Amino acid sequence: MRTIQYISLLGIFFIFVGCGGAGTESQTTPIYETQTIPEEEQTNSITTVEPYYYQQWYLDKDDTFYNLNRIDSNASIHSENLLQEYSGKGIKIAIIDDGLDTSHEDLYGAITYTYDLTSKSSNVSQTYTTDNHGTAVTGIIGARVNGKGIHGVASQSEIIFLKFKESISDSETIELFNKAEEFGADIINCSWGTYDVSQSVKEKIVDLANNGRDGKGILIVFAVGNDDQEMGNDESAIPEVIAVGSTDKNNERALYSNYGPNLDIMAPGGYYTGITTLDPMNSDGVASIVPNYLLYDDSNAFVGTSASAPIVSGILALILEKNPNLTRAEIETLLQNNSDKIGNVEYQNGRNDYYGYGKVNLAKILTN
Repeated sequence: MRTIQYISLLGIFFIFVGCGGAGTESQTTPIYETQTIPEEEQTNSITTVEPYYYQQWYLDKDDTFYNLNRIDSNASIHSENLLQEYSGKGIKIAIIDDGLDTSHEDLYGAITYTYDLTSKSSNVSQTYTTDNHGTAVTGIIGARVNGKGIHGVASQSEIIFLKFKESISDSETIELFNKAEEFGADIINCSWGTYDVSQSVKEKIVDLANNGRDGKGILIVFAVGNDDQEMGNDESAIPEVIAVGSTDKNNERALYSNYGPNLDIMAPGGYYTGITTLDPMNSDGVASIVPNYLLYDDSNAFVGTSASAPIVSGILALILEKNPNLTRAEIETLLQNNSDKIGNVEYQNGRNDYYGYGKVNLAKILTN
């Protein structure tokens, strides 16, 4: 069995540690939980201003906010006006994480399928108050444009949430990936890692990345970890996954971000300036400034590669919205060829072990 440990870095990064276990594959019937927004209640980013959008420095530059917080002018992903044109509509993103507040006001209509590994039910609510990680990750990807809080990178994507448990076998990990495929995921976001991926889990991930999505390949995104060390035998080091590291407000590699020959891409993860996102509603959350949202300067601000990975997952949804026929390999090439070569480490053949192919640039990706 593997035990989930929680490592705080203002925000949280998950690792599974321990040896692999046998376990038994689930034979349960799929659990479906669908929400539909009435058409008259739907809004878009052209007409709606999110109250905390100006804090989302990772999306685009707000001059006043950038100047106040001394943020490098190129620190964002350069979304420009593209989030008005693209929203990830029709793209299914599976999130494997610790729990989700499915009733959050900024996720109304976002959640299509849920599955809890422990109960085999649709109830994916957090086990403990501190289990805010899944809600924070989901908000970065899919927060709706409704005038309530923030703007998700893929604000009309369809969210599949799969809840893991504290002690998990390899076969149970595989069960979650099987559920993602069963529910039709185009993208799977994993803001966690083990540093010791088993061969059976690796084979499942590789199979989905090569053969999922009707042979075009499911896009599997892993955070590389927050320990300023080699990625090693982590899930993020599997060549077929998209391994994401973190940059800070200075548009440089965050000091905690792991590195290695299989690092693919960088995205904002923050350090002293956090990633504004969602927090479970009311007393279920950990926010210390305003309820329901983790702001950039909250004492429990969300920081780390766990935040960078969902930014990339959201970008992938926008790419697929624009061209759903692209293969995984074609999308990876698109990311590599349109990244910003930041930092002071030399790039050889377009990459290095500390920045991968560079930091994602949405404007370049969607206009090329």
